[in-house]
Amino acid sequence: MAKRKSSLIFFYSLYKKYHDNKWDKIALLFIAPYVIFCAVFFIYPMFMAIAGSVARWDLVTNKFTSFIGLRNYIALFKDMNFLLSVRNSFIYFFVQIPTSIVGGMILASLLNERFAGRIFFRGLFFLPVITGSVILAIVWKWIFQTNGGVLNYLVSLIGINQIGWLTDQKLSMLSISLMKAWMDIGYYSIIFLGAYQAISSELIEAALIDGANAVQTFFRVKLPLLNPTVIFSIMMATIWAFQIFNEPYIMTEGGPMGSSSTMTLYLYRQGFIRHQLSYASAIGVFVGVLIMLISIIERKIFERNIY
Repeated sequence: MAKRKSSLIFFYSLYKKYHDNKWDKIALLFIAPYVIFCAVFFIYPMFMAIAGSVARWDLVTNKFTSFIGLRNYIALFKDMNFLLSVRNSFIYFFVQIPTSIVGGMILASLLNERFAGRIFFRGLFFLPVITGSVILAIVWKWIFQTNGGVLNYLVSLIGINQIGWLTDQKLSMLSISLMKAWMDIGYYSIIFLGAYQAISSELIEAALIDGANAVQTFFRVKLPLLNPTVIFSIMMATIWAFQIFNEPYIMTEGGPMGSSSTMTLYLYRQGFIRHQLSYASAIGVFVGVLIMLISIIERKIFERNIY
């Protein structure tokens, strides 16, 4: 009886505390828009994608008609076009991410030095980031044109024949990857610039006094302190890499012969052109799980305790 009375008192005190605390109600009011946004645009679509991937999805009634289990996932690994899109996504992953992050790190190191006009150049290199990806994709499609393209005109000046940057199956994905790396270098340069400026100058001076040269100072002092920024950049780049859609869709539409088709582009075609929503949902779930697994592996590899 005493235990029951004490528990009732405990729950009543919690209720009283919550009921009397007006700040909690106000706080809930402020976070309500974000909670609603997440529920409508993240949680609900995620649930529908997972549920739709294991059931037949009637496009007309927008209802699940029957449970089919893992049939869509089994079909994915037998679909040669999907496997080709996975290969293309990994080509982009291994080319674009190291190029953009290392390029951004080097550029940030240069922009961190004192020279005339450095504010102007910081803004100049960041300009592609704030320019729409659709606009840049159209511009670079013109630059990469086989006939009359700017890049082929420049290489012709040194006696090289025309190159099919976007029409050659071996070069199309590589060209898109390098173009996207050019776009993202400005973003990572700003991220690393902030990280460079957070490094204490006393540590750099101590390393120089001990006889370290510029290369040794970078790898022994700066790079370990940049580890959290490197992890952040790699994780974000991984998420964006496997979601790339605009550039291959605008520049090549996945061609030639599917050589630049990515997983998200293939998902779009299955879901919105062929109206196979159940199959497209399975692709989306596969992409999400793949990003999560790769992110976990990357964190295990690159994370270091710098303190």
